[in-house]
Amino acid sequence: MPTPTVPFALSRRGLFRLAGVAALSAATVSTVAACGQETISGPALDTLTAQLRAARADAADATAAATVIADYAAALGIVAAQRTEHADALDSEIARATGASTETSSVTATTTPVPTTPPPDLAAVREMLTASARSAADAARNESGYRAGLLGSISASCTVSALVVLA
Repeated sequence: MPTPTVPFALSRRGLFRLAGVAALSAATVSTVAACGQETISGPALDTLTAQLRAARADAADATAAATVIADYAAALGIVAAQRTEHADALDSEIARATGASTETSSVTATTTPVPTTPPPDLAAVREMLTASARSAADAARNESGYRAGLLGSISASCTVSALVVLA
C-alpha cells in the first residue's frame, strides 16, 4: 500500500526564515568579495551603482510605508533591513572593485531636500520590489562570478519579499 504524501507547506515563520536566509546569503557573498582583484568601470560600474540606488530607495520607501501601514509594519521593517543590507553589499563591492566608496555620495544624496510625497502603499512597495528583482536578475545575466551571485541573491531576496513577506 503506498504511503500518503503531504504537500509541501511552509508556515509564516518558515517564510520569514527563508527571507532571512536570502538576505544572509547576499551578506555572506559580500564577505567573499575581498578575495577578488577584478576592477570595474563603465557599464558594469553603472549597473552596480543603479542597483545600489534602487536598494536605498526601496529601503526608504519600505520604512516610510511602515509608518502608515500598521498591519505590515514588521514585515516592511524586514524588507527595509534587507534592502539596506543589499545596498551595503553593493557599496562594498563597488568600493572593492574601484578602490573608492560610494557611501559618501549616497550620504550626500540622502541629505538633499527631497519633495515630500506621501508614503507608498503596500501594492506600490510590492511593485518596486518586483521591479528591483527583475532589474537585479537582468544585471546578473551580464556578470560573472561573485557579482552575478550577489545580484542573483538580491533578485531572489526581493522576489521573496514581494511575494511572501508582504503577502
